[in-house]
Amino acid sequence: MSGRVRRIDLGDGNIVHARVSAAEGYGSSDRDVGVADGAVARLEQLDELIARVGGTVLRAAAAVKPHEASVTFGVELTAKTGKAVAILAEGEAKASVQVTLVWQLGAQDAERPVGTDA
Repeated sequence: MSGRVRRIDLGDGNIVHARVSAAEGYGSSDRDVGVADGAVARLEQLDELIARVGGTVLRAAAAVKPHEASVTFGVELTAKTGKAVAILAEGEAKASVQVTLVWQLGAQDAERPVGTDA
């Protein structure tokens, strides 16, 4: 595996380490000094993206009341100076995260408003 290990701040106090390598098309001599020198990048928009996709699935499930609902989608992480931005991507995309959300929907869960924990 090529690439450098970077710390990524998830924005909630948690830090993860990810291997970051140059995108296709960059030669071995190409460098983005601003990104390479950044010790901590912040992953932005991932929580919001997952919450929006999940909320859309739950609203649709509430209309048809299935016993189970799930969605799988890819999230591409695009590096910019000092941050990483989450973008919906094809499941086959390189440098992507595959997210699967599954709900076991009983009668009580199907009636509960979207976005509530209780």
